Amino acid sequence: MRLQSAAVFVIAMVPVMAAQQFLPNFGPPVDLNTRFEVVAIKAFKDTGGQVLMRMTPGRFESSVPVGVLLRQALQKPDYQIVGAPGWMDTERYSITAKPPEGVPPTAISVLLLNLLKDQFQLATHLETREQAIFHLVRARTDGRLGPDLKATSVECQTTIAERLAAAKAATGRGGPPPPLPALPGPNDPLPCGFVRIPPGLVAGSGRTIAELASGTLSDLTGRPVIDKTGLTGLYDFTLKYSPELGRVAGPPGLLSPGAPALAIDPDAPSLSVALQEQLGLKLESARGPVEVVVIDRFEKPTLD
Repeated sequence: MRLQSAAVFVIAMVPVMAAQQFLPNFGPPVDLNTRFEVVAIKAFKDTGGQVLMRMTPGRFESSVPVGVLLRQALQKPDYQIVGAPGWMDTERYSITAKPPEGVPPTAISVLLLNLLKDQFQLATHLETREQAIFHLVRARTDGRLGPDLKATSVECQTTIAERLAAAKAATGRGGPPPPLPALPGPNDPLPCGFVRIPPGLVAGSGRTIAELASGTLSDLTGRPVIDKTGLTGLYDFTLKYSPELGRVAGPPGLLSPGAPALAIDPDAPSLSVALQEQLGLKLESARGPVEVVVIDRFEKPTLD
């Protein structure tokens, strides 16, 4: 899963991934040469505290595995990254850096990409390769949807449209977008416009089927998933399934080795069965062109 930028973001070692809320990035494009002004990289010392990645005005700090930084920098999932070294998901460093004054929050991926180029000698190139993909289609010949996939209410659609309009207007004036509602807890009802994706569950409100396909389902299957359902508009959905070992919809390496095991229903169906029974959708195997980032060089850094 590609991580979305915000004015302040924190990725912490928690047993369940928090609900997420999304708005498009508005504002001027970011200069691709934007770099942290000062960077310090030290050996990571595990003291049992939080392992996190955080950016606040004037400061960036991280102790997550290097692979998390790489995925955020490239804005690509694993199936679109070729040649990455295995150590990137085990090596962690204590990194602190100072972003340029006034840098927009949308610059985080550019900042990280240049940090990896400068400090980890990252070099890449793009290729288009034919790969195995999935098409997401309707499972029933009559087109009827499953019981857990429903059109988003008019009220929620209106709320989302108002949030988008307010964000676009604010950034058009040169200011930050207005704050979004607070993230709900793992057991709270899912508010309008949020997504929750702990292992074994995908729940969304006010999302398009194309977003479900290209985001969450692509992460869960490890292949690009192309929406071929013909469904437009916004939908609410709940998908309960038995996850494959090691396969989650999000960046790996964010769960602490000492964190308690996540409660997963042992009787839950496989992802493919759950899609058909609960959402009335299914995955069909296909092949197609996929743009990939090929890692030519990626080295461990020189420590301060």
